[in-house]
Amino acid sequence: MRFAFLGSPPFAVPSFAAVLEAGLEVVGLVTAPPRLAGRGRKEAPNPLVGLAEAKGIPVLRPESARDVDFQAEFQKWNADLGVVVSYGQLLDNAMLALPRLGCVNLHGSLLPQWRGASPIQAAILAGDSETGVSLQKMVLALDAGAVVAEAKVALLGNEEAPGLTKRLAELGAEFLVKTLQGFDSENALPDGDEQKEAHVTMCKKIRKADGVLDWSESAVAVERRVRAMSGWPSGQTWLPDGSGLRVHAGEVALSEEQQVLPGTILSLDNGIEVACGEGVYRIVILQREGKARMEAKAFLQGTHLEVGQIFKSEPHE
Repeated sequence: MRFAFLGSPPFAVPSFAAVLEAGLEVVGLVTAPPRLAGRGRKEAPNPLVGLAEAKGIPVLRPESARDVDFQAEFQKWNADLGVVVSYGQLLDNAMLALPRLGCVNLHGSLLPQWRGASPIQAAILAGDSETGVSLQKMVLALDAGAVVAEAKVALLGNEEAPGLTKRLAELGAEFLVKTLQGFDSENALPDGDEQKEAHVTMCKKIRKADGVLDWSESAVAVERRVRAMSGWPSGQTWLPDGSGLRVHAGEVALSEEQQVLPGTILSLDNGIEVACGEGVYRIVILQREGKARMEAKAFLQGTHLEVGQIFKSEPHE
């Protein structure tokens, strides 16, 4: 079977490398267009491109997958199947129909749970007990196609988004190769299981504001948000003096609740214990604006905070 691979780093890198290592016939790579990054405004490296070029595989990097010239070039590859892994663009009907057998998508959740752009963060935020990866037959509606196969992993409740992303990317790579090797190039794909609309949950692209800690939420919800937003945009709050603070790690404290406003500092003896809408959250690792991340104990040695002061959930004067 002739595969066209469509993906973007970092999630797609293990899958693309595994497909190449397994010897599957990849006739071309479609990946994100070049982007400038950093202070020097240099082109950000794309590991997928390096892997493709090392194998002599042609690469297309369109600004839009709807571009007719791009689609004409893609069609020349005569792919049997399009394999999409975190590509980052919606594919129209014309594009989905170009490979002879259509396209499949490797998605980082157990569909129909968490259709959309942030399934890994969504699973952490919801406190899910398991997650995984799904291979679904692509249709025009977002992540709504029949599920051909899936692989599950248990969640322990201490996962952070970067680590879980890496774990699922590696799981997905092995799972993808095994599944693709089972397809028959002469026939249509397996029918798969249609998703039950009653069980659909959705998630959106993560934005910076999603990291803001709402202290009126429960301590459990705050703890989950810090883990879900780890890496970027990080948990965010504001000190009593108005300066921003990133919260990188913490835990639900066993301290006794007090009748105070959410965000109130309750103790500085063992990290920074903060009152929530329900329960108490202890900040363990944090980072002040423009400074390095550090343990809360070290932070308190150079910062004057007092019990009774209040963290805020938005910038203030």
